[in-house]
Amino acid sequence: MTDNRPPIIMYARERFCPDVTRSRLRLEELGIEWTEYDTESDAQRKQEMIEISGRGNVPTLVIGDRILVEPSNKDLDSALVAAGYSLDEAE
Repeated sequence: MTDNRPPIIMYARERFCPDVTRSRLRLEELGIEWTEYDTESDAQRKQEMIEISGRGNVPTLVIGDRILVEPSNKDLDSALVAAGYSLDEAE
């Protein structure tokens, strides 16, 4: 079986942020891998995030053609399902 699911990119920060923590925990719960960029230590990644989303808020997630800024778990789950991810992977 070929995995056609798009990669997940999260623009975040290392300094505590409840929204970043919530998104990280949800992806971990589901056993889904992602690539994360720290926008506070990497000005180029911060600029990239702003160009993609039009905002400077974290987390900003890119899942296929969907851009989510500070998503709720419900919004994150919806984007994951639309991209072909299973919400049952952690089981």
